[in-house]
Amino acid sequence: MITSLRLQNWKSFKDSTIYIDPLTFLIGTNASGKSNVLDAFLFLHLLMKGQTLEDAANAIRGGSDWIIRQGETWFQLTVTIEQGALLYDYTIKVEKDGIGLRSDEDIYVSKRGGMKATFLGENRTLDPSTLIHVNIAEGVSDVSFKDIISTVKRSLRGIFILTPDPQEMRKYTKLSRELKMNAGNIAGVLAALDTESKEKIEEQLTSYVRPLPERDIQRVTAVKVGLTQSDAMLYCYEDWNPEKPIDARGMSDGTLRFIAIIAAMLTLPSHSLLIIEEVDNGLHPSRSNELIKVLKEISSQREIDVLCTTHNPVLIDELGNEMIPFISFVKRDSAGCSNILLLEEKANLAKLMASGSIGDMMTEDTL
Repeated sequence: MITSLRLQNWKSFKDSTIYIDPLTFLIGTNASGKSNVLDAFLFLHLLMKGQTLEDAANAIRGGSDWIIRQGETWFQLTVTIEQGALLYDYTIKVEKDGIGLRSDEDIYVSKRGGMKATFLGENRTLDPSTLIHVNIAEGVSDVSFKDIISTVKRSLRGIFILTPDPQEMRKYTKLSRELKMNAGNIAGVLAALDTESKEKIEEQLTSYVRPLPERDIQRVTAVKVGLTQSDAMLYCYEDWNPEKPIDARGMSDGTLRFIAIIAAMLTLPSHSLLIIEEVDNGLHPSRSNELIKVLKEISSQREIDVLCTTHNPVLIDELGNEMIPFISFVKRDSAGCSNILLLEEKANLAKLMASGSIGDMMTEDTL
């Protein structure tokens, strides 16, 4: 699983690293650089899904014109992946010249503990358009080149950035095997499951969604519709009128976003990295505890790592002090460069917390 991402000359970052735990929160003011971190993960995911450098660069905010920090001609992203006793460091360096973007890539494989890697002297290819230098540490003899490439590809393809769009979720959708980033085909994904899996997931989904509205939800289900049964719609049964369900067109934005988060966590493959921007968008602050419960429980049960951004101080306070080691914050320095800092390493943190909570520090901008 991915344990860290280092960003060098990437957008607003000069050189900074974000560490990934089973549940990680990234906070910071507007324009601090949080979205730029998410863009880096998306860029890597798109490359591993087969997109070219140019297409992947232009698919993120700002496109290729803003992908490299201003004044520089290159950027570099380094991902650390942990699998058992082995660590894989995948690095891609991208340079821009008068023609376009070009890249060079490396993979270092070592045993946990930081053994120095030695160069094998062979060039390999991760995909037809990029060149890879594979470096394997001394003592790592039980890993093949095929295993190395498979691990890196699987980990980066397993990145899923969720940006629920309630308007899209309210539409009828085709049966689908893979959830879209905007969750617009969520009904199609649920309806396409085999009967046993569908019943199990919808039961879990309902149990987590039930406390969200003022009146408990009895059941959330996706139903095949149409003459050929190739489309689907999301329905919800509520206590106040159990005989007449409402479809997604009548559900609130907050409810639909909450359903999308839970459904993604229940349907993504294990060992995925789920990234959710503004995770509490549309939710009432009083439901923050329900959201935290969902994130903690399902991520643990299904072995899915979750990285969230938020501006909500109530949500951060609901995490509790035991989650402080898993909160990072982004801040710009006097030169305009974004920096990712671990909250637990902030100077005078204990003193600051003596006069208020983490949420208070967010509100007062004293982080």
